[in-house]
Amino acid sequence: MMKTAPFLRLLALAVALPIPLAVAGCSSPAETDAQATSTEAASAGTPVQAHGKLSIVGSELRDEHGAVVQLRGMSLFWSQWSGQFWNDGVVGTLAKDFKSSVVRAAMGVESGGYLENPNAEKQRVTTVVDAAVAQGIYVIIDWHDHNATQHTEQSKAFFREMAQRYATTPNVLFELFNEPDNESWPEVKNYAEQVLGEIRGAGASNVVIVGTPTWSQDVDVAANSPITRYSNVAYTLHFYAGSHKQSLRDKATYAINKGLPLFVTEWGTCDASGNGGQDLNESQTWISFLNDHKLSWANWSLFDKNESASALVPGASQQGAWPDSQLTASGRWVKTHILEGAASSPAPAPTPPTPPPSGGNATMAITVSPNINPYWIQVHVDEAGHSIKSVSANVAGRVIALPLQSWGDWAMSPQPPVPGGTRVVFTAVDDQGRSATSTSQPWPG
Repeated sequence: MMKTAPFLRLLALAVALPIPLAVAGCSSPAETDAQATSTEAASAGTPVQAHGKLSIVGSELRDEHGAVVQLRGMSLFWSQWSGQFWNDGVVGTLAKDFKSSVVRAAMGVESGGYLENPNAEKQRVTTVVDAAVAQGIYVIIDWHDHNATQHTEQSKAFFREMAQRYATTPNVLFELFNEPDNESWPEVKNYAEQVLGEIRGAGASNVVIVGTPTWSQDVDVAANSPITRYSNVAYTLHFYAGSHKQSLRDKATYAINKGLPLFVTEWGTCDASGNGGQDLNESQTWISFLNDHKLSWANWSLFDKNESASALVPGASQQGAWPDSQLTASGRWVKTHILEGAASSPAPAPTPPTPPPSGGNATMAITVSPNINPYWIQVHVDEAGHSIKSVSANVAGRVIALPLQSWGDWAMSPQPPVPGGTRVVFTAVDDQGRSATSTSQPWPG
């Protein structure tokens, strides 16, 4: 996309509908790696703690246990224009509130970016990477450039330094070329192989993501002549739901069938200009496609610019901890689907609901998330002095046990989705076997 420069409780009876900081050059790689290892060990249950180092196996992104991984998260905006959001508060909010498993650090190269202010831009990148390491999530270091083949030497030097610094850090992935526009695949491939040589030469075997022609859409062309000199290489697919539809999914399907591993490092709910309103129907079609193929993604973008693609409203907090009122329509919709990904991750099997003792009804507060939609059920249950052992949702006669999620709510992504207009009946059971129920307002369609 040719992006332009700068800019959940309600009770179930009333469901609401939301339509040590390291600066580059100040710590040695060994020091940074030691800090990362100790931080991750203390962050049990984080995405990196669960999956460890990632790799490309065939056309799939897999973890160190051999399981297929689908990362979901947000991309930061061009660093030179959104540096105020490149901090640990923002990354912490993505990890804790959004349950993002990945954040993309889109380091601007031209127009006042790395080429003019390399030290400032590297500091922004390392701040975000180190914050992601502290939170136990993955981070993409992105050379955000439309003309990378004209800046090959600068890119090689940058990635050599990043590779030396983060070679043993499992959180880090490298993205070499945001969006080639007029460059042919042989030109992009030659550039990528040169930069890959620097990364691998520095001892970093981390996953590397390579851009594809026509704003990272021509994955079919790359599939016909992939990079074979190096392993752990994925290829970029970008889309904007208002502009790119079935024809681009057909290209992606062709590439996947050819065995090409894809990573959607950038996508939007609107059209390719960053505006044009939200196309959430097409966005949902794309999300279903990505889920079917376990393709990882980062949404564009976490910024407060006044445009449809932004996740934050103008003037939103630059330190994170955003209430829903500071999220745009796109931001709220995308957050729901990131949370959906967290809910689909392995979780302890819930205890089936048990009948309460006679006369044993309890007083509980059952609160439904305002981020609900047909694909998502999430409630919070409070009962003073007791713990909740199970929660179930009766959806038109279909009883679904809701797993307890790491953030304290009971949630899941039902299949099939909840039919619009359904009144969902929630039943919660506490540690004494007492239960309480609450019926929602009609579910959104």
